[in-house]
Amino acid sequence: MLIQEKEIRRIVQNEKEYRYGRFMDMKEYLERMTISYDENNHCYRINARISMSNDKLIVSMKISQDGEIIQSHCSCPLKGQCRHIAGILFFLKKLEVTSFPYFYEKDDHWNKQQQLLKIEKQRQERILHKKQQESLDLIHLYKDQLLRESFVPFISQQYQLKVFVQQKKNQLWIAFKVLTSTQSYMIKNIDSFLKAIEHHEHLQYSKNFEFIHSREAFDEDSREIIDFMKKSFLKNQFIQQGVIKVLMIQDDIDEFYNIMSALPSSYCDIAFDKKNYTIPLDISLKEDSYVLDLADYNEFEDVMISSQYLYSFHNDTLYRYMFHAPIQAITFIKKWMETKGGFYIPQNALMDFYKYVLYDLSDDIDLKTHLFDAYHQEDMINLYADMTRDDQICVQLEYIYDDHICYGFDEDNTHKSKKADLIEDYLRPYIEDIDDHMIYLQYDHDFTYQFLKESLPYLSHYCQIFVSDALNSFSQVTPVDIQVGVHLRQGLLSIDIHSIHVQKEELIDLLKAYKKKRKFYKLKNGQILSLENQELQDLDHLTHSLSLNMKDIAGGEIQIPTYRLFEIDQMMNQESSLHYQRSAELKKWTEDFKQREYDFDIPQHYQSILRHYQKLGYQWLRLMEHYGFGGILADDMGLGKTLQMITYFDSLKGQGTHMVIAPASLIFNWQDEFQKFSQNLKVLCVYGHREAREKLLEHKEDYDVVITSYDYLRRDIELYETYQFHTVVIDEAQNIKNPKTRNAICVKRLKAKQRFALTGTPIENSLAELWSIFDFLMPYYLYHYHYFLEQFERPIVKEHDEQKQERLKQMITPFVLRRNKKDVLTELPEKIEQMIYMRFNEEEEKLYLANLVQVNKSLQEKLQVQQLGRIDILAMLTRLRQLCQDSRLLYQDIQEPSSKLKGCMELIHSLKDNHKKILLFSSFTSLLHLIEEQCQKEHISYYLLDGSTSKEKRKQMVDAFQNDQTTLFLISLKAGGSGLNLTSAQAVIHYDPWWNMSAKNQATDRAHRIGQLENVQVFSLIMKNTIEEKIMELQKQKKNLADTFVEGNEGMISTMSLDDMKSLFEISS
Repeated sequence: MLIQEKEIRRIVQNEKEYRYGRFMDMKEYLERMTISYDENNHCYRINARISMSNDKLIVSMKISQDGEIIQSHCSCPLKGQCRHIAGILFFLKKLEVTSFPYFYEKDDHWNKQQQLLKIEKQRQERILHKKQQESLDLIHLYKDQLLRESFVPFISQQYQLKVFVQQKKNQLWIAFKVLTSTQSYMIKNIDSFLKAIEHHEHLQYSKNFEFIHSREAFDEDSREIIDFMKKSFLKNQFIQQGVIKVLMIQDDIDEFYNIMSALPSSYCDIAFDKKNYTIPLDISLKEDSYVLDLADYNEFEDVMISSQYLYSFHNDTLYRYMFHAPIQAITFIKKWMETKGGFYIPQNALMDFYKYVLYDLSDDIDLKTHLFDAYHQEDMINLYADMTRDDQICVQLEYIYDDHICYGFDEDNTHKSKKADLIEDYLRPYIEDIDDHMIYLQYDHDFTYQFLKESLPYLSHYCQIFVSDALNSFSQVTPVDIQVGVHLRQGLLSIDIHSIHVQKEELIDLLKAYKKKRKFYKLKNGQILSLENQELQDLDHLTHSLSLNMKDIAGGEIQIPTYRLFEIDQMMNQESSLHYQRSAELKKWTEDFKQREYDFDIPQHYQSILRHYQKLGYQWLRLMEHYGFGGILADDMGLGKTLQMITYFDSLKGQGTHMVIAPASLIFNWQDEFQKFSQNLKVLCVYGHREAREKLLEHKEDYDVVITSYDYLRRDIELYETYQFHTVVIDEAQNIKNPKTRNAICVKRLKAKQRFALTGTPIENSLAELWSIFDFLMPYYLYHYHYFLEQFERPIVKEHDEQKQERLKQMITPFVLRRNKKDVLTELPEKIEQMIYMRFNEEEEKLYLANLVQVNKSLQEKLQVQQLGRIDILAMLTRLRQLCQDSRLLYQDIQEPSSKLKGCMELIHSLKDNHKKILLFSSFTSLLHLIEEQCQKEHISYYLLDGSTSKEKRKQMVDAFQNDQTTLFLISLKAGGSGLNLTSAQAVIHYDPWWNMSAKNQATDRAHRIGQLENVQVFSLIMKNTIEEKIMELQKQKKNLADTFVEGNEGMISTMSLDDMKSLFEISS
């Protein structure tokens, strides 16, 4: 719309008003504006509402195609020569409008948005400043570090440190002095000293002595003392700030000795020495015990103990006492100090005490006694292992000494070594019997296998092992070597599982042993099979995935449906230890299907009717029928699934009767489509009262196609279930999404060679719906539901298991054909979607908030007593949703139409002025009647379709709307959201949002489908800051997983949880 500035000045000649209008920020004042094009008068009509201070002003004008302002009017006192006219014209001058009617609704949060933008800008500036400061701080850090590292103080001389040692009982304390050539100065604060060195700081010792401290200020040997000071100071828990001395703890004394003993003597005021030490012991018998004690207690007075040494300090010398076995010696001394009187050893434990405690200390103790002369280490230990005829392991232990041989587990042999004890203790838990020095271990195949594979290698570190030929042959494990033959026989897959080394009748026991996590399996011929191999894991996966019966495996070839081929094919193509053998016929059969190389004749009549993608759809249907697979034709709504199915039926004329089950509202639509497209097919539409239906069905075999509804099928199932149909098709297959419903049960009772499901949304609420459809198409393809729930649904939905998700996707993909409009209908007119946000007036807002507060109060009360159920929440949600539509749905004393209804009527008038026919959908039938009343008052022509409309009346109204000049079609979302062809409409209004995106999209596609010649405008009316906004957010969140399995699916994959529902009641700010 081209508007010249001179044209604006011509209309608004008052300079002051013109100037005000030019610089007025109309976004702040403009509440609502509609622009429509009047084709009769070839001009634009503009209606606007402005809110300034407390005034509500209405501006209207007409503008020609050339930008000439034909007429303008404002409800302010100036009547047109005003800033409001000027402001609107300048606003229009900048506005870009591409389609009419154009509807503008003020963004109520615009001012808030400006404030938010300002706040966000300030926040970003603070973040930037902080980040800049971090960079500056880093510069200073590196600069200071560089200065410290490169700083070399002027050193006139290097100073020396000297250590002074003092002992108090068994504690060693050290202090430090700084030495000059003439004086020494005590370091009175070790903490300050170390910090001064680290930061190159001055430190003053006396009035005349101070210097800058650094490592370089001290000689090289003193630097080692400084390093020790740091470590000791940090570790010593007794150090407080300002201390002058450091206590040597256990770990420090070793390092102190190592450092100071290596330095010249001038660095410490004591000397250092080391000696080997033997612990003087004495043993005596007191009553029933031997008492082992130190021979001289005085030697351990004031002794300091580290982890490996003893230290004593006397005569200004620190002595280090060393041991041949330092760990054992120090442990012995510490334990002796805990006894406070020596070790009291029972007489019968004396030899064990020597064996386990004193023997390894022989070089570090001084004990004069003959009590242990009888103890001798074995020269050799031999273990002989054999197997009885009953497969039981027997073992003999042999201890060889200088002049004799002893046997294991002989109680009379009290002089066994620790090594012999260890071997016996290892074997003892497994002993079943001991007979004449022969030990019989427990009889268990898994234990035998473990003994050979784990126990004998372990025991070989302590003795020599001798294994008999019988037992050795047991350890020679035979491979399983499983072969899987897959063939095509009489339309079924034939699977033959066998092994070179295992007879078929033993395969069951072999797999049972594997499932029980046994280690090996002994065949009847004596051969041993290891069960710890990949072959059995892969075989278990194969039988589990295909639900194969173990008895059938033993019986020979197993016959399974051909649709299982894709799973087997996937296993074959993966890395597997099983040896698959596939017949050439089956290989070609598989490749042909994968490449979809098909060329089925299309009946001549349909060659010019079908679009290219519909021909491919027909070929796919014939391919599935050729291979005997069920399939889901999941094309986007409006792509002609019905026509593709009719072509399929026509191509198979004479091969049997087909059946179509559809929602009741669509059976006449199917009948019309057959009449429109098919010239050859005899079609029987079964409806009416019971007697009429029975009579119609008496000659069903004389017809090519039988059509009925889910409702009629439920009532008449006994009239159908004995008949063999060629193909059964279920339309809007989501009607069997709940497998426990009569709909699902009845369609699955029908007999047919071939089955198809038609739906644009195979998944609306849960993966169970997908299972139910496949259970109709190919029973048990997705297994029993309990198995599907545990193996797929729960892991995918609850645990987000990507592996299970990918496996399920691979399983269903070959049997689903899905095309989207945007991909195949490039010529389909554009669908322009627009959200129109509206606000309550003051009274409506008060009423809504009061109800919201009350609902929240009820919600909390029910939560406290744990009586909150899904039905309670849905009732609360419905109440709030009704208030968003029109308060009169709940309050009879209210007479005024709601703000939303008024806004909707304005939109309808604008669309009508632009000669648009309109579909209006609502989930509330009572609301449609309120709109109906308003249409009557405002002279808008309309039709109304809801659940009470008969099938015949429904068809009449649809045909009429398609051909007459009626402006508006009011439709209940549930009653007419699918199955209607209303391409004469160019606009769709969704008055209220529904939980399920697919329901909304299905409704939109009543107009946006094949046959539509104009762009379709889709308006969604949403009340700001209400539950409706939250519903829109929830719709977006619930769509992703459905797309994983059927791309473009608009269903909500998870039914709303209670938490989802409760979140809708949060009060918006």
